Amino acid sequence: MITKRLFILYSSLALPLCFAAEPLKENAKSTTEKITIEGKTLILSVPAEAAPGKPWLWVGEFPGHLRSLESGLLAKGWHIAHVYVSNQFGSPSAMAVWEKVYDELHGKRGLAPRPALLGISRGGLYVNAWTRLHPDRASVLYLDNGVCDARSWPAGLQLIEKGNGSRGDWRRYKTEFNFASDEEASEKSVRPADGFAPAIKNGVFLISVHGTADKTVPYVDNAKPLVDLWEKSGGRFKIFPKEGGDHHPHGLPDPAPVIELLSQQAQTSPTK
Repeated sequence: MITKRLFILYSSLALPLCFAAEPLKENAKSTTEKITIEGKTLILSVPAEAAPGKPWLWVGEFPGHLRSLESGLLAKGWHIAHVYVSNQFGSPSAMAVWEKVYDELHGKRGLAPRPALLGISRGGLYVNAWTRLHPDRASVLYLDNGVCDARSWPAGLQLIEKGNGSRGDWRRYKTEFNFASDEEASEKSVRPADGFAPAIKNGVFLISVHGTADKTVPYVDNAKPLVDLWEKSGGRFKIFPKEGGDHHPHGLPDPAPVIELLSQQAQTSPTK
């Protein structure tokens, strides 16, 4: 019997730490709603009891990938939202859907006027686009190995460093933005730090969690220009570098510091 128990314990500890993202497994005290907006599916995780001010996390892409973070926020009374507009790379058409989501969640349901935004990998393009459009409708801009320059990913062009890129996503990106050529897309794509001065003025708190050896979305070409701008401009920010870390896995092994920071900033961010 002892040997059998030890085998079960060893087997559980030996499970791989890197796994594919799965849908968030809600605990018994929270519920999940599916809402159709503009033909897209909005997934809203609802806590058993909302925290004061009804804070919420808006996930740009890959909902449930940071399961411990989301579960921790749900336990603190946060709502978690994601609308499926994949392969639109934060384009104007994607942001038009986000406008409707904001109207639903803040305007109709009374969630906080300034959600925290989470940009995992390509999700960075969505949360950055929203923050540029509405610097008064974000409390935190949290980039987790986040894409901030389409020339780096999906194009994979040589900038300060050269990321792996994605040929298929680069084609989809050009189609979504109506760019006729690689040259036009490279010239007209928004630069990482452009358009964020109003966000800094409005007190948006910047978080970057990143691997220092990310070969897919190099930090120096993506989140670093934002961090540099926030620092130069006197903005509020915090970075969590993972020394030697690559693009995966995302998040921190223990999300508690980020959960605490998000909770603090949601409470201190100005309201409209």
